[in-house]
Amino acid sequence: MIVFVNGKYLNDNEANINVNDRGYLLADGVYEGFRVYNGKIFKFQEHKQRFQRSLNELKIQYTLKDELETIFENLFEKNSYKNSDELFYYIQITRGVALRDHAFPKEKTKVGIYAFVAKKPLNEKAYNEGLKVCTTPDNRWARCDIKCISLTANCLAKQNALDNGFDDALFVHDGVITEATASNVFFVKDNTIYTHGATNRILSGITRNFVIDLCNENGFKLSEFPLTVDKLKTVDEAFLTGTTLEVTPIVKINNISINEQKVGETTKKLQKLFKEYLQNNFYKKS
Repeated sequence: MIVFVNGKYLNDNEANINVNDRGYLLADGVYEGFRVYNGKIFKFQEHKQRFQRSLNELKIQYTLKDELETIFENLFEKNSYKNSDELFYYIQITRGVALRDHAFPKEKTKVGIYAFVAKKPLNEKAYNEGLKVCTTPDNRWARCDIKCISLTANCLAKQNALDNGFDDALFVHDGVITEATASNVFFVKDNTIYTHGATNRILSGITRNFVIDLCNENGFKLSEFPLTVDKLKTVDEAFLTGTTLEVTPIVKINNISINEQKVGETTKKLQKLFKEYLQNNFYKKS
């Protein structure tokens, strides 16, 4: 696979970075992940705006211009991808190279940029049959709204879930369900859709925001208000939203079956609306 590293396009097994890059030493960087449909990026401007916000929040002095588009187009071509390929585009920017110190370098450093485009098809089994998830204490730092490359707590939660026979984990902070390890979570209860508000406790997902728009445009009752763990037994439906998940159902949480472990009607309607949007905006012949 051809990747992009600091201005060069190289085979991934030939790519390298300076060992003093602060991303490598201190996880001092941010990233963004994009979904590609029919050779085009989904919600590109929204992703770009969030990426710039993450850079600003970490005080990494770098202004995004048109490099995101250029790097993607070059990687798409150099890897000989086709429009029919389901792709994931990843790019990260670090503060750059400096001797290890918690304080930011006194002199301005050149940022480090790494990117790749890889095949990432939708998990059809999970999409059609649903996921089984567990809850776990949310022991991450309190700025989950920044898409930083430090993801150790997320990785541990995900692996612990897998080790215990689940597909993913839902974080719980002070009894409140915040989000999953790499996606946002929604619940349906008494014909109302609930999801955690866009606070510092979650990453305001691009797909999350798109699904909220779908709800508002199509007459669904939605509340950006979180559910607590003690309400899980009363939930009618649940689903995750994410760049590579779209709208993926949850059919079991811990030992609680959701909707008799069947995909609910509200979830199915949102899946249908999502697919219709993709068809009309990415696949419709002009």
